[in-house]
Amino acid sequence: MSRISYLNGEFLPHENCLVHIEDRGFQFADGVYEVTLFKNGKLIDGEPHLERLFRSLREMKIEHNFKQEDLHKMQIELFAKNQMSEGICYLQITRGATNRVPFFPKNLTPTISATVALGKKLTDEEFEKGVSIMTHEDIRWKRCDIKSIALFASSFLNQKAKDLGFDDMIFVRDGVVTEGSFANAFIVDAAGTLITKGADNLILCGITRNRLIEFAKAAGIKVEERDFSVAELMAAQEVFLTSSSLILRPVTKVDGKVVGTGKAGKVARVLSEAYKNFIG
Repeated sequence: MSRISYLNGEFLPHENCLVHIEDRGFQFADGVYEVTLFKNGKLIDGEPHLERLFRSLREMKIEHNFKQEDLHKMQIELFAKNQMSEGICYLQITRGATNRVPFFPKNLTPTISATVALGKKLTDEEFEKGVSIMTHEDIRWKRCDIKSIALFASSFLNQKAKDLGFDDMIFVRDGVVTEGSFANAFIVDAAGTLITKGADNLILCGITRNRLIEFAKAAGIKVEERDFSVAELMAAQEVFLTSSSLILRPVTKVDGKVVGTGKAGKVARVLSEAYKNFIG
């Protein structure tokens, strides 16, 4: 069966999903997106993902006339048409196509597209081994709370990390750790407190981030949402990254320094298991 994707109200063969050369997503990165996990016939945290998508649309001032339930139904149908029982859905909405001008033209029809894929799963061995990350100055714009498709800075530095022999990188702005290239960042200090930056304009407030904070509190783990420094990052007993696609990735080296025991930590294991139970 050929791969099916979605474009502007139609389910089409993937190779036939083409957008206009003057689509503002193509020329200005003028759009937003979401990535949602699908398992056991349902979108995992589908409602919070769509709520965040609609918030991004409002913040970008992208006008539209569709509803959250329309996009929810479309994503479910897209998995069905691809005969997939689990995977991830990438949903993107741009302002639409028009003559190339530097302002926001009125009365445009947004371009809506969606694709599905199996996604990557961490093996038990990969989870225990963890990943190695580097720190880097946060060179992104100051509206990281919008899930914009303007991802070049994150992609550029993710590649830089790989070129230097790391698996990923983590941003630092004015001495404060913000987040990973495509993930939220957590540390566990010597007292066992789980710490992550508070949700402001300098990070994307992750759906998986929020869910794992909920699980941590339910497990009796003290949680602090606040700024933390590079020094705290380097002294942490545990470090991990969270995202909707890979859920939780333990970090076992930061800038070449071993974190904790050099393997996945206790808190990471507890939260990973809690998430597995949640989606299972």
